Amino acid sequence: MLHRAPSRALAPGRASLSALLACAAACGPAAPANEPPQPSADSAAPAPAAAPTQPAPATPAVDTALGGRLFDKFYGKEPPFSAFVPDSSKTKGALDGQGGPSGNGTLKLGSGETMSNDAGHDYRLKNFFGWDLKGREGIYGPSAMAKGYAVSRNLLGGRETQEELVLLFTKGDRELPAYGDVLTPPQIEAVAAFVIGVRDGALPHPDQIFTVKPPAQGHYALLPGGDAARGKAHIKERCTSCHGDDGTKVLFDDGAYSLGSHARQKAYEDWFKILNGQPGSPMERQVRGTTGKEMAQEILDILAALCDRGAFPPGKATAKDVESGDGRCGAYLK
Repeated sequence: MLHRAPSRALAPGRASLSALLACAAACGPAAPANEPPQPSADSAAPAPAAAPTQPAPATPAVDTALGGRLFDKFYGKEPPFSAFVPDSSKTKGALDGQGGPSGNGTLKLGSGETMSNDAGHDYRLKNFFGWDLKGREGIYGPSAMAKGYAVSRNLLGGRETQEELVLLFTKGDRELPAYGDVLTPPQIEAVAAFVIGVRDGALPHPDQIFTVKPPAQGHYALLPGGDAARGKAHIKERCTSCHGDDGTKVLFDDGAYSLGSHARQKAYEDWFKILNGQPGSPMERQVRGTTGKEMAQEILDILAALCDRGAFPPGKATAKDVESGDGRCGAYLK
């Protein structure tokens, strides 16, 4: 996919020692004869200097793009991704992975029960919730792709706090494994912050980019309002150094797709990659907007541009490209 997207208080003024002595002589008990008057202990003691006010340490900003990449796939060969290797779904009944609380590539549900990977979810949050974070209510649900491992919780339909989501992802529940066994607290905080950003508008919301459709209509369709010319300018600025001018320099899914042909068929996934980057690659966030709405517009513009089959052809990709009239790109298709 696409490659590249924190005074000291002044001490109070003090009276002079002569003034303090004068006050003690006038107001304190009489001094013994033939002895000079002594200041009282309270008045003679120097006023302590006020402790300097130190600025509070800055709280590091949470990297929501990292949170999104961990949501996509939390394990891999390079840090900060976990060395966890999931139990293989190809060997049903055999727990043959690496790492995790049992050392065999499995995770545990919130109940403590071992969760195997026989269903093929690979323990990835994006598989449980889908690329639109909606679980069974979204594109992985029964009305679209019908993924059997999609969970009932819609992350964009609730009002959980950051702390509540951190607890959910750390401990798991009856459907979701406990990621606290394989991710650090800061990593889980980044995932939770990413979810809240999408839900509450600080980051793009999938409903600003595409709508879910039935299987016969390709599962989704891009929304109108994208500017393909502006999108091509974004691609030229941010993507061509890695993907080439026409997006055929790097192929995906074992050579099946070019940049363009993948986006024309899987924009429901590619919006997520443009926003967060690709796990295990140099690609980071590729949007420059400062609000969720601005970022969503950039993503829609880029996806609209990639609907141009002439400008961004399949090249040597092996998978068949979309045909004229395909509804996923809609009016953007050329």
